[in-house]
Amino acid sequence: MSGESGSRRATGWEEAGRSAAPMINNYFAVAVVSSDPLAAAEVALGMARSEAQYRRTVVGDLVGDLAPLTQLVKSDDPHGISDSFLYGISLSSIGREVPGEKNLVVMLSGTEPVFDNEIIANRRWERLAAGFGEVGALLILVAQSDSPGLATLLDNLNGVVIVKDLELPAAPDALVLARVAAPARLTVQSEKEEPPVPAQPEAARFSKFLWPAIGVAIIVAAGAVASLGYFAKSPPPPVRQPRRPPPIAAAETLYVPPPANPEDAASAAAFSVEVLAANTAEAANFELRRHQAVLPSATVTPVPIGAERATWYKLTAGAFPERRQADSLLAALRAAKTLDDSSGSVIHAPLALLVDSLPSQSGINAELKKTIDDYSARGINLYALIQRDGGARLYSGAFQTTDQAGGLLKTLRAAGLKPVLVYRTGVTP
Repeated sequence: MSGESGSRRATGWEEAGRSAAPMINNYFAVAVVSSDPLAAAEVALGMARSEAQYRRTVVGDLVGDLAPLTQLVKSDDPHGISDSFLYGISLSSIGREVPGEKNLVVMLSGTEPVFDNEIIANRRWERLAAGFGEVGALLILVAQSDSPGLATLLDNLNGVVIVKDLELPAAPDALVLARVAAPARLTVQSEKEEPPVPAQPEAARFSKFLWPAIGVAIIVAAGAVASLGYFAKSPPPPVRQPRRPPPIAAAETLYVPPPANPEDAASAAAFSVEVLAANTAEAANFELRRHQAVLPSATVTPVPIGAERATWYKLTAGAFPERRQADSLLAALRAAKTLDDSSGSVIHAPLALLVDSLPSQSGINAELKKTIDDYSARGINLYALIQRDGGARLYSGAFQTTDQAGGLLKTLRAAGLKPVLVYRTGVTP
């Protein structure tokens, strides 16, 4: 690979990374992991180059001397990530601007082995990830699939992109944002036909703000909110040009019958707290996993919105017959800082899809957990409400109107289930 980044020919893995880049649009700290770290580094570069068109992007080497990254650096200074974590060298000192490329920075592995649990599983990554989110930048870390402390690292980031491998045994519970199974096919061109890539004269204008901004964000993550004033003076990042939207799906034509238990309408557990509405299932499910321990009866519901029926994914919690109970949950979530003071709202969502039920028995708690875990292993997230007779009903979704249930109903039927739209009843276990 040529060190001249402005004229180098992209590899198949890099092109595959560019194609997968839209999958990380909504995230600010991800790992690219593979048993083949060179392939992972190429995919990371493809993603980084795509995202660097819109925001500042940093690629870090957590393997050691990865050629696709080292060849981009025009500096004899060997210091990198290991020196920052072990010896306290500042991030602004180890970031290397890639010549001829706007908004792209590389962090090399450093003078000490970086393939080390003390570095990879360090809680500092959580603070750094928050810092990148504060400034609207992106951190991409390249790691090997058998890295020590990999599961902890991925817990501190937004998620992982898996390259070449089918699974990630070292971190089976990690949130997988994308899978890149194979390199992309490249169109062969002669050098005569290949158009030169013009230099980026404004690169210096953006680079001089990159590391100070990220440094300020890290201070912010540690609690020094007053430092934000400095960052506010830096020029805004380039505006992401809207990508061509995907074709609009035909309006939902699946017939959704009326609720099967109209007699329960008056006593339905109709009130919930809407925690957030996201435009991707990944974002909503990430927040669900992140806060599941404090969100009772939580569920993600795909809901068509607007004339074009664009799908949004609503994360809701709680199922209460009285509004004051939902108000109490919202207040508790704000007090615990799970939500800020302006986030969340109480909604009226009396309907859900009934997927399964368990009869009343002495071992209901153990059996209920096992049943929910079995569905979860199939990729189906359900929540339970305990009924008056001591049994349990397992629901999916929370709907305000019947017509909102079509998309989820279709998905569950495709999974071989036979859900029924009902007024949800019961209380959270």
